[in-house]
Amino acid sequence: MNHLKIHHDPNGNEHTTRRGFAMAMVILLMIVVGLTIGVSMTRFSAQTKSVARQMDKYQEHHLGRGLQEAIGAWLKQQNGRNLLEVLEPETGHAMDIILADGSEVSVYLRDAQGTALSNLTGRTDRQIQEGGALLRNLIVNTTEREYLELTRPFGPSTISVMSAPDRVLDAAARVAAGQFADQFISEINKIRSESAVVTRTQLTRASQAAGLTAEQRGAVLRLFSADIELWAVIIEVRAGQGMNQGRLISRYGGITRIRINNRSNQSNASELGAFTTWKEIDIHTRDVDISQLY
Repeated sequence: MNHLKIHHDPNGNEHTTRRGFAMAMVILLMIVVGLTIGVSMTRFSAQTKSVARQMDKYQEHHLGRGLQEAIGAWLKQQNGRNLLEVLEPETGHAMDIILADGSEVSVYLRDAQGTALSNLTGRTDRQIQEGGALLRNLIVNTTEREYLELTRPFGPSTISVMSAPDRVLDAAARVAAGQFADQFISEINKIRSESAVVTRTQLTRASQAAGLTAEQRGAVLRLFSADIELWAVIIEVRAGQGMNQGRLISRYGGITRIRINNRSNQSNASELGAFTTWKEIDIHTRDVDISQLY
C-alpha cells in the first residue's frame, strides 16, 4: 500500500507525495533494461547459430571438393574398369584416406541408378511415353512412401539392371517386354544371382531367351542399362586420437555421375562429375538409405 505524506511549503500550502512513486520508476526501468538484454541475447544467439550453420556449410563444401579430387585420382588408377568389379561386393568400399591428425576417411561407392526417373522434363517423346508408363505401373503397385523411395528426380532415364529393386524391375519390364515380362524378369534374376555384374551382352541374351521381339529388345535397351553413370558416394570419418579413436564420428553422402570418357588420352578413363547432392548422414544408422540422398 502506498502512503501519502503531507508537507507545507513556506507559503503554508499543503502538498502530497507518494513514497512508492520512485520505487515504481525503478522497477519499470529494471523491466525495460531486462527486456533490452533479453532481446540482445536472443539476437546474439540467432547470430551465433547462423554463423555455426555457415561454418558447417563451408566445411562440408570443402570436404566435398577434397573428396572429389581424391576419388578422381582413384578413378584414374582403375583405367576404365567396371567399378563393380573393383569395389568390395557387400559394402562398395573403394579406399581409405588417412588425414594428418590420424583420422581415417573411408570412401564407399554404390550404384544409385536402380530407381526410376520421376522428372521427365526435357526428355524425348519416346522417353516420356515409356518413362510415363513405367511410373504409372509404380504408382498402381506401391504406396506413396514406396513410390518416393523407388524414384529419383534427376539422372539418366535408364535404370541399372543390376541394382533395380524388384518393383522397379517389374514396372519397367511390363513396359518393355509386354506379355513376355515374367520370362524376362526370370532371366534377369538368374543372371543377377550368378554374377556381380550384368553386362550389355547378358542383357541382350536375357531378352532373346525370354522370347522378346526385336522392337521389345530395343525397348529393353532404352529402359535398362548395364553401364552405371549415377553413383552414391558415402564417406565415414573415424577419429584418429583421443577417447573416440577408431569410432565413427561423422558420415556424409551425395550423388554424382561417373562417365567413361573414350576421348581421353587414357583409354576409357572415368570422369567424376560434380556432386548433385551432398548431405550429412546420421551415424547411428547401420546402413545408408540411398533414396535419402537424391
